[in-house]
Amino acid sequence: MSACKNKLVLIVLCGFVLAGCRHKQPDFYENLYTGEILSQAEFRNFAEKLKVHYSDSLNAKVDIHFKNHIRKSGDSVIASFKYDVKLGTKYIIRAETSEKLDMIVSPQKLVTISGDSIMIGGQQEKPMMVNLWFIGCPGCIDEIPNLNKLQKKYADKMNFVAMTFQHETQVKKFLRKKTFNFTHIAKADSFINYIGSYPYPESIFINKQGQIKFIESVISGEESGFEQFDAIIKDLLSQEKSEQHIIF
Repeated sequence: MSACKNKLVLIVLCGFVLAGCRHKQPDFYENLYTGEILSQAEFRNFAEKLKVHYSDSLNAKVDIHFKNHIRKSGDSVIASFKYDVKLGTKYIIRAETSEKLDMIVSPQKLVTISGDSIMIGGQQEKPMMVNLWFIGCPGCIDEIPNLNKLQKKYADKMNFVAMTFQHETQVKKFLRKKTFNFTHIAKADSFINYIGSYPYPESIFINKQGQIKFIESVISGEESGFEQFDAIIKDLLSQEKSEQHIIF
């Protein structure tokens, strides 16, 4: 097995541990698409073959992201999993579908933790990325450095908003210890329920017309994770330019 493939399997296995709130490495893996139970070795082989199969069949590099739920059965830890297969920003297989995709977000004025008003939805001067998170979510915290990199790169072209159900005093305390360079909105339960669809963290990309164009789960701590979100923003901005060309 090549070093690259070894890295792929290692990332996948570590992803299960992190998403399972620091459980030990699973003893078994349950494929929720087929119901098949795999040993550790069988899962490594499955992950490798999956990558090779789609890369070969599409004649292009694909990204595969495993989504899992950790549970215990007797003395064993089992990771029940589905997976996404993406080619660029397009899904070949998606673990979860969302009725929120392409939804037009009704404009609503919300208040940031700084006391400023911000409008989300409706006609906007810039597209917007809305990150749904909370302080006790390991995946949410792990992706913050990459989110900061995106905000820095596209601050002049996109608006970046982080939204949580938690109280603003908790958010302000957290931000005194960790840098998270988004505009923050706290106690946003109602609006989160309105636009959100998947478990935390979730990032929602809204175009200037207030339409949800992309919904993505956790961005990994790897460079490839940043590249996937970077590609989505480029795609979103490219769509905006195309629509302007058609209008004018």
